[in-house]
Amino acid sequence: AEQNTALGKDELMHMVRFGADQILSGKGGTYTDDDIDALIAKGDARTEEMQAKLQKDAKHDLASFSLLGDDGGPDTFSFGGENYRDKNKNAGNFINLPQRERKRNYDVNEYFRETMNAGGSSGIRAHAADAAARKKRKGPNYQDFQLYNRPRLEQIQQLEREIALKKEAQIKAIEAIRSKARTAPSLHNARVSVASGESMEELTQQAEDLEARLDLDFKLSEKDQKEKDELHDEGFPDWIRKDFKCFCSSMEKHGRYDIVSIVDDVAAEVGKAEEDVKKYYIAFWKNFERIADHKRIIDRIEKGEKKILRLRQIRDSINEKVDRHLKEKFREIYKGIDALKKQEEEAASAAASGTPSKRSSSPKPKGTPKKPPPIPDVPTPDQLLQYTWPTIKFSYGQNWKGYRAYTEEEDAFLLYCMWKHGFGMAERIRMEIRRAWQFRFDWFFKSRNAQEIQKRCEAVVRLIEKENDEIRKKKEQAEQKAIIEDQKKKAEMAAKKTQAEEAQAASSSAGNQQEDAQPQPMDVSA
Repeated sequence: AEQNTALGKDELMHMVRFGADQILSGKGGTYTDDDIDALIAKGDARTEEMQAKLQKDAKHDLASFSLLGDDGGPDTFSFGGENYRDKNKNAGNFINLPQRERKRNYDVNEYFRETMNAGGSSGIRAHAADAAARKKRKGPNYQDFQLYNRPRLEQIQQLEREIALKKEAQIKAIEAIRSKARTAPSLHNARVSVASGESMEELTQQAEDLEARLDLDFKLSEKDQKEKDELHDEGFPDWIRKDFKCFCSSMEKHGRYDIVSIVDDVAAEVGKAEEDVKKYYIAFWKNFERIADHKRIIDRIEKGEKKILRLRQIRDSINEKVDRHLKEKFREIYKGIDALKKQEEEAASAAASGTPSKRSSSPKPKGTPKKPPPIPDVPTPDQLLQYTWPTIKFSYGQNWKGYRAYTEEEDAFLLYCMWKHGFGMAERIRMEIRRAWQFRFDWFFKSRNAQEIQKRCEAVVRLIEKENDEIRKKKEQAEQKAIIEDQKKKAEMAAKKTQAEEAQAASSSAGNQQEDAQPQPMDVSA
């Protein structure tokens, strides 16, 4: 097919002239100009007919659209055998929506205009407005962490609403009396007989007396008002949720008894005075049950305290191990330093008192006396441990042998770093390992990340705690053994003493018997 793609000249001419010969050589003979003009005229007539039909039928209205026009085809308005085109023809194309009701905005001028036109005196209108406001008042939004006594405050607010309802009823009664006074006859009208208490002057005076007593009869008692003020003073309205969360986090971090650290953290974080934080601390532990989720908060604080206690136990175990190591090394390195200190103290005291010391009482050799050797400088525990940590030994036991990936020197360095930086400072320990010249070729130890170092530190701590427990048990057993031996010695000494006393008593009784058995000397003078 690709080889025969090229077309020849004759083939192209055949394609162009295809069908032309049949048209020109038709059965009807050749086409003339008249035939062509008739054909064009027929086309023009049909075009005019179609345009007239479009102008007549096309209304450009989507509501009267039909799928096939007037040819009798299906109509878009036909459904279920019924045509809905002309059913609601006059209903329109839109749904009649109801008129929009606009919300009436608050207008201060209109409010006062209505209030002024309501009738009555200005005092009664003010009382009515106050009663309506108290009746609708819901009170401030007391948060539970602000430590308000909400149940009692709500009771007082309910009492205020009841008083406001009574006051509003009294105001309506006063308005009724005033309206009755407007139509009542006057006492000065002699033509009308007026009953007692039904005249305009008497009704007006009665209304004024009732209005004057509104503030006295419808208010909280002094006791309730004083209690309300005290309850408001107990709370902390200036504390927000952020301050309360900071306070709880600080107690979880330091524990409930480290008050100084809690006050410093909260004061620095939220910007409150230390006295305010102390007051809130005291009020919290007095009234923490007023908080809705106080159980969850106390549980979190207790978990934080357990964590603090565990960290203290770990720190004590590390210090116990390090102190034991430092004592051993100090005795090894500085042997005889106690004797030298004792000699120096004796010499100083002898020089101060002017009496020769025991050392100077011995005969001195001839010549210049030799001075005692100088006492070496004693290093601090940090300096001593810095040079002796590689000699720290661990009692691994049988369970640790065979699968230990860390050497004893690496564990000793981890112990030194935990003593220096604290337990849990894995990132600092990792940097110490990278800077230590003792491990510059220990790529396994230098390549450990913080998580792996922390895991190994926990294992070392467990090993130290086990070792400390064993030493403590041995010490207790030795003390108990010493107590038992001391008791045995005391019992033996008491038995020997008792035997000696018995022997002495027996010997004294035997001597007395011998003295009684000897004859008495005769009296020669007689």
